[in-house]
Amino acid sequence: MATTAMGMAQKTKLSAVCLVLICSNFAFAGDWQFDPSITVNETYSDNVGLTAVNEESSLVTQAGLNLATTYKAQQAVFNFSSQSTYALYSHNHELDNDYHTLASDLRLELWPNGIVAFAGMNISNQSRNRSRNALADIVSGDTVQVETYNGGLEYNINNSVYIINSSLGFRQTNSEDDIGNRDSIIMQLSSTNGTGARHMFWELQHSYQEQKNNGLNSEQSQSEAIFGLISDYNFNPFVRYYNEDNNGAINNSNRSLESNSYGLGVRWLISPRLRLDASYNKPIGDKLDVDNDEQKPYVDASVQWQPSPRTKLSANISERFYGTSYGLDFSHRNRRLTNTVSYVEDVQAFTRNNFVLNVVGLYLCPNNITQLEECIITDDTSISLNNSNDPNSPGFLVLPIQDFTLAEDNVYSLNKTFSWNSTLALPRTTISINTNQQNRENIDSGIEDQLSGASFNVKRKVSGRSNVSFDLSYTETSLQINTEFERTDRYRRYQLSYDRSINSELSFNLALSHLNRGSDNALLNYQENRISAKITKGF
Repeated sequence: MATTAMGMAQKTKLSAVCLVLICSNFAFAGDWQFDPSITVNETYSDNVGLTAVNEESSLVTQAGLNLATTYKAQQAVFNFSSQSTYALYSHNHELDNDYHTLASDLRLELWPNGIVAFAGMNISNQSRNRSRNALADIVSGDTVQVETYNGGLEYNINNSVYIINSSLGFRQTNSEDDIGNRDSIIMQLSSTNGTGARHMFWELQHSYQEQKNNGLNSEQSQSEAIFGLISDYNFNPFVRYYNEDNNGAINNSNRSLESNSYGLGVRWLISPRLRLDASYNKPIGDKLDVDNDEQKPYVDASVQWQPSPRTKLSANISERFYGTSYGLDFSHRNRRLTNTVSYVEDVQAFTRNNFVLNVVGLYLCPNNITQLEECIITDDTSISLNNSNDPNSPGFLVLPIQDFTLAEDNVYSLNKTFSWNSTLALPRTTISINTNQQNRENIDSGIEDQLSGASFNVKRKVSGRSNVSFDLSYTETSLQINTEFERTDRYRRYQLSYDRSINSELSFNLALSHLNRGSDNALLNYQENRISAKITKGF
């Protein structure tokens, strides 16, 4: 027994030494950078509660520690960035709390032939209820912490015969309020022929995702396969197969969420950098679409264009279980201008984008009111219930106050997302324009929500160490569109800021901002002004 124990101890020591040597080789074989810093941010708000009446001012103090590190080697890349902040609210110290954000990713090459291990972690503070405040932050205090973890393996090969990119991984999402929690298994596979192909070309795309949350699950798969013959002409025939299925315990409706088809097509090589694919496809079987109509033959078309390494365009039109679908991806950059435009349609579940209407309170209002604002009183106003026998008494009634609350998203939703980002970089001035719009349709109920936004930023370098910037942003949320409960909220924010780098390790920021919110719900109309001063000290 003593001999065995001694052998185990020697093995343990040997393993520890090997681990140290491996870690030492990993640590010193590449370039490692470490950038810590501390910040102190003082923000004054004249309406920290974001209310229509009885505004309350507050001084919010944020003290934070920032850690950023990067490791780059031939076989590994590691990035880590975190911020821990403690916030103190002068108007109510019961709200004092700590906030954390983190973004980290690791890629480690396990085998020289393309096997890569990856892992990532992300912690963010998101709006607790976007219908109440779409621009929630630490100052307003109505945020919730959301954590996402992922990891897995990739297998990638790129040679003159074929190209393969594949991955298998997991993803776990946990939120502080337990809404949107999910465990996911994700698999992706894509393959195309290499540049050395002479007789046959192909394109394979497959994705699979399984998600689980509170005993419910969703399974989504999407596949497309193209096999064609290479001819001596610019027209190459091919066959196409497409399959999509969305099922699981959350699909409780009678609507069909799958499509399956095959077809014949041709690839037109207009030029070495421009090609057009078009095919005529016929559904397989007697499947119905989302509206319970018979699926019909359709045309699938796509274009790929890359006139230069700095410009790329891909666009497509096809048919899925919900009808005609579109896709767009465009990018262009030159010395000063950068443009990216994208449009994506995808099916999602277990998100934090599902809002339901609930009664959140009751108001005692005069009978003769004409609008809800007349029910809102200030702190120095009192209510006296008049004598019901008095003929001059207006009388009172109780009105329910309804609002949207965030709920579990245990349904499939169709999301159509458009974004356009443009940046013009001049010698001393940078101008940025960003627009986005997301339309979400609940496939079960057919109810639509929409989130839109646009921002305009001008940043001017006024000296070697100073910058001045001006921001305009507009955000609009529309819930339950085209129903009797439809509500639209509009946020307009204006901000002027000044940045000063005192030296290589010390910087200062001063910002002034104004926020104006207009809502169909009068209780949610408010304005807020802020002034903030921030100091950052690096080491």
